[in-house]
Amino acid sequence: MKQKNKPVLSRRMAEGVYRITLPLPGEKPGPVNVYLFMGETHTALLDTGTARTFGHLSRALAEHGLACSDIDRIVITHSHVDHYGAARKILRASGSPIEVAANFEKTTSIATGLGVSKETMAGFLALMGVPWPVRNAMRVLSSFFSLLGDRCRVTAFIQEGDVIQMGDYRLRIIETPGHTADSICLYHEPTGILFSGDHILPHITPNAFVMLEEGRYLPARLSQREFYRSVDKVAEFSPATIYPAHGRPIDDFQSIREMYVANFKEREENIMAIVRRGDKTVYAIVRELFTNLNTARLPLEIFLAVSEVYTHLQVLAEKGRVRLRRTVAGRLVVSPEVFR
Repeated sequence: MKQKNKPVLSRRMAEGVYRITLPLPGEKPGPVNVYLFMGETHTALLDTGTARTFGHLSRALAEHGLACSDIDRIVITHSHVDHYGAARKILRASGSPIEVAANFEKTTSIATGLGVSKETMAGFLALMGVPWPVRNAMRVLSSFFSLLGDRCRVTAFIQEGDVIQMGDYRLRIIETPGHTADSICLYHEPTGILFSGDHILPHITPNAFVMLEEGRYLPARLSQREFYRSVDKVAEFSPATIYPAHGRPIDDFQSIREMYVANFKEREENIMAIVRRGDKTVYAIVRELFTNLNTARLPLEIFLAVSEVYTHLQVLAEKGRVRLRRTVAGRLVVSPEVFR
């Protein structure tokens, strides 16, 4: 009996560049795009997928006659587990040194989970007004993330303006904070190709995650402000083609940029409409704004929604449209500024 053809796990994007698409639970942001760079003397990966998809990644490498031992360098676009989770498995399978490069402020290890301790995260969620039973359920997030990735030493810190070899390509590092504090894009000036990680996605506006710092329950950085400044920064390069970490290649960046701005303004006004109806906690706004949170993935969905609302409120407070104050009960309450 004739065997069925096995599915092809990689697709050619450009000369010597292949996209490997790996599964990721949930509808959004969708499967992870990992990019394989094959050159005359150098082979590199951009992101890795999760530890659970290491088998898929290995089979994709085998399609090109490669094994983990052929990888010279791994570059991580940002510190979310779907982008670094398989790095340690690759290193173990290789048996030889592989450079792991990232824009993380601490180069000792790739953090797992949400990047801060459970105590700091719990303090933030309490301020947001998330009820204790929900906060307790959200503690399982750290256990969930630990199944998707292992700690792995980062051996090279890369930053704005650095040029890094990936296969036969020399790519410029562009720091694009917003989605995370350490997000980067990689740009190839001769072709106008940009590898955007999660900074530019074709089908959804990337979540500008709250940028928590250890020991501080409220962030000092404004993720939304930084994200849109980074979008403007990318626009200055006028990329011809963008290869994102989720979704299709992008050749219509300007329309994607306009979609982001429109979505931001709509979300801002929807939040203001809720706030004008009376003082509320961030969590109360979340429950009114997102009426169809996925109950099957509730802990993760709650964190994403709280992060989204709070980072918008930071901008609204900066504009003088809302006021944020702490109550004696230890909650952050949002009020409309009546003169705005």
